Amino acid sequence: MRRLIGPTLVGLGVFLIVAAGLARFYAYPALAKVPEGYNSTTDLEATGAQIFNSDPEVLAAETHDLSITSDTREDVNADAPEGAVVWVNLTTIERADGTEFQKSTERVPFGEASGEAVDCDECDPFVEVRRIEDNELERVPTTFEGQVYKFPFGTERKDYDQWDGTLGEAVPATYEGEDDIQGVTVYKFVQEIEPTVVQTRDLPGSIFGSDESSVSAEVVYAMKRTFYVEPVTGSPIDRVEERTQELVYDGVRVPAFVGTVEYTDAQVDENVEKVDSKATLLGGLRVLFPMILLVLGAVLLGLGLVINRRLESDVADRDHQDRPLVTA
Repeated sequence: MRRLIGPTLVGLGVFLIVAAGLARFYAYPALAKVPEGYNSTTDLEATGAQIFNSDPEVLAAETHDLSITSDTREDVNADAPEGAVVWVNLTTIERADGTEFQKSTERVPFGEASGEAVDCDECDPFVEVRRIEDNELERVPTTFEGQVYKFPFGTERKDYDQWDGTLGEAVPATYEGEDDIQGVTVYKFVQEIEPTVVQTRDLPGSIFGSDESSVSAEVVYAMKRTFYVEPVTGSPIDRVEERTQELVYDGVRVPAFVGTVEYTDAQVDENVEKVDSKATLLGGLRVLFPMILLVLGAVLLGLGLVINRRLESDVADRDHQDRPLVTA
């Protein structure tokens, strides 16, 4: 029985060392990616936002409390390249009375682990918005850039390019340190977009107090986005958007959408609940669990080899002592 101890410890040690490698280089990559068949709804709000009412009988800015619903699902039938997925997002903005203010749809291919947009014409990426001028839907083929819906698994303390749909390009989100949300450690990233003319529109002059029947007005856009990201999963726990979008003509500025959009408190609670356990599991698989298995395996392997050597030495000593004396 004693002879089995050493080989058993050696075998168990080798097993644990192999298990450490499997946990880090197989189990972790298999889990550190967005789930298949993703389907989720995110709730946001903007209290006291100023929005432009394009009703011909109004044509003026109004103040409303807005509810924003973002429905996101994976297109499982998309022709996405290896390691990428395609998500379709429908965002609906409603006034407090339930009337619709704005609706848009986007279709985005991105890396399932990196969260970064990929260039894939076969994936049919687009942005679809309802035009203010005639209330018709317009679908625009779009090449997305940077992070779109999430940050990478294993988010680092560095700046990331983040997609901005209004500009149609990625703008850096600067890492600004750690924070804590309900006991979950998050990384804070801030993306700032200075006032930029994003388009011009022919609009009634009356909007700006002009006697002209039609004027060419600029649409001026500025944004400050703050992301609070759980770093192990790359998932946003909270997001705050301080948005300024105005119609400008001859020095007169009329709000088109001015307000602060943020996750509802209930949404933040839900995000924390979803992310906390997964972050613990992934964080363990990436470093802690493989390290424990590796150290324990090395100890058992070493101990088993020592015991084997001692047993071999004991056997050799007994053989030497039991050897009969040779006489002439």
